[in-house]
Amino acid sequence: MKLTGTQIVWILATTEIVAMISLKITPTIQIAKQDAWLSMIAGGLIGLILAFLFVHLSTLHPNQTLIQFSQKLLGKGIGRLVALPFLVAWFILPAVLLRSFADFIHLILLDRTPVWIIMLLLTILMTYLTYSAGITGIGRFCEIVGPLIIFTLMISFILNIQDIEWHHLLPVYFDSGWVNILKGSLGPAFWFPGPFILLVIISFVQKPRKAFSKSLLGVVITIFMVLTATLMVLLILGPNLSAKIRFSYFVFVRNTDILDFIQNIDVFIMFIMVFGVVAQLSLYFFIASYEIANWFQMKNWRRNIFYGAPAICIIAILIPDETTIVSFDQFWTNVAFPVCGILIPLILWITTVIKQKSKT
Repeated sequence: MKLTGTQIVWILATTEIVAMISLKITPTIQIAKQDAWLSMIAGGLIGLILAFLFVHLSTLHPNQTLIQFSQKLLGKGIGRLVALPFLVAWFILPAVLLRSFADFIHLILLDRTPVWIIMLLLTILMTYLTYSAGITGIGRFCEIVGPLIIFTLMISFILNIQDIEWHHLLPVYFDSGWVNILKGSLGPAFWFPGPFILLVIISFVQKPRKAFSKSLLGVVITIFMVLTATLMVLLILGPNLSAKIRFSYFVFVRNTDILDFIQNIDVFIMFIMVFGVVAQLSLYFFIASYEIANWFQMKNWRRNIFYGAPAICIIAILIPDETTIVSFDQFWTNVAFPVCGILIPLILWITTVIKQKSKT
């Protein structure tokens, strides 16, 4: 299984744009209010630094994923123990995203369809794409879906320019202050480079020399689109209303009305977004299945799909309400990502540098 540099770009852009526009704009506005766009900029800068760390660490161990080079650096016992939190995150995260997206589709589009049916259908699509094509198929899928998502988003921005009210951004900085702006940036910062996915998918890149530029390009595209979406939500709906709406971007799209002729474009955008949801779930599911096979030293990673997919679907169904999802998001931002996204990669990078210097 191999990935091209272009596929790396679109994997990052496709999966993270959908998740962040759907789930991260409102929480950021709740913290930073009208300065949420500044939080997105700050989070984007942090995300670029994290992406650089992930890619640099991965390129120091060519053709090896996180589970493989952690055992090589620290020994099988400690290496497996260090990698265990990542495995847990890669199984729980798709379940939480599956429940969030199913609630989103149920609320916005299919309000008469039981949520569990939507989750089951998404699980079937996720399983089929992962099993049939692996990471190469997911990369090709994102090459098609990614440009469509960006095109539809840009159309939604253009159609709503006439309703912009610039006073919604005022005053800049003084109401929130740098503390709230920085606090609001942490959640997006951890999502811009993807939840540790670069520590795995870089090993599949055909030309590792292009990994840096292509990965950073994917993150930059994501930052630009999410920042623009945040600005449009603030300019159209205002910070007070946006903070009270769970899926603020899609409420903003629903308000599109040009001469009573162009209306209800949210249905079309939702149709395109579902493809992005499937791509994201499939990517995380592939990483979880592939890395659990490396953890147990299994030759056929596809065997893990047959118990992994039902487990993810069951966990998603058992999530009781939105409060649990919010609590998970807080735990993810305050605990899981600082440990798995910063501390452990830094330890592995320092260990790699020390070992390479000792050899020379």
